[in-house]
Amino acid sequence: MTLPVPTTSHVIGLPLDDGTPVEVMFAGDPKAHFALHWHAEWSVGAILEGRCEFVCAGAPRSAQAGELVLMPLFALHTAGVSAQGFRMVMLYVPHAWVAARRGWPADRRGALRHSVWRDEATVDALAQAASAADGARVGALLDGILHTQTTGPLVAVARMAGDARVEAVCDLLATEDACRIEPASLADRLGVSREHFHRLFRAAVGMAPAQYARLARIGRAKVLLRDGCAPAEVAAQCGFADQAHFSRWFRRCFGVTPGNYRAR
Repeated sequence: MTLPVPTTSHVIGLPLDDGTPVEVMFAGDPKAHFALHWHAEWSVGAILEGRCEFVCAGAPRSAQAGELVLMPLFALHTAGVSAQGFRMVMLYVPHAWVAARRGWPADRRGALRHSVWRDEATVDALAQAASAADGARVGALLDGILHTQTTGPLVAVARMAGDARVEAVCDLLATEDACRIEPASLADRLGVSREHFHRLFRAAVGMAPAQYARLARIGRAKVLLRDGCAPAEVAAQCGFADQAHFSRWFRRCFGVTPGNYRAR
């Protein structure tokens, strides 16, 4: 196919036929490497050329041209590309839309049958529909993908830490005010030593508290940018040292600058 994807990533907003907004990233950067992050939406990707190497929930994966990628919301993952580079279209689909289509409760989701599978026809159709901003066609394709690739039993949509104290900290770090909280001070709030808190948190969540706090701040930043806030204002509200520091981390996680994301 001849879908025009530039050598740098960019994001657009695409409404489905019912008005639900879906973010679409067109990626073609041969040096793209995405730091550990998560999305609050389902990630559905179509690999057009080359190969994308990624790690999701601690498991290494590889997706090649003609294959689809599916990740649930809040799935921790990194991504990179093979030496030959790649081209990809990735859609970020709100869980409310997915749950309504699949008949799930709002706080539950199905398990995945496959995270990577080959379907050249759907890859081509999804890329063409996204490029043409055809929301109705994109919605129909997403509906089909999620119908065939999700199954029971249902699980909680949030990343469950398993320890009520750690879950409370995760909830706290996801709020706007917590952008100014030093993760090290959280140990005092829980009444445990700093070393014990770090061990407890890493065992439950899979990363250090400071790393989780940074990802929570970046997630909060996406919401503020979508609301129209300027990058400099977002950097200040979310506790980054300055706009340049915020921009570097945002691009490491999402492949585009805050300015590009806001202008989508």
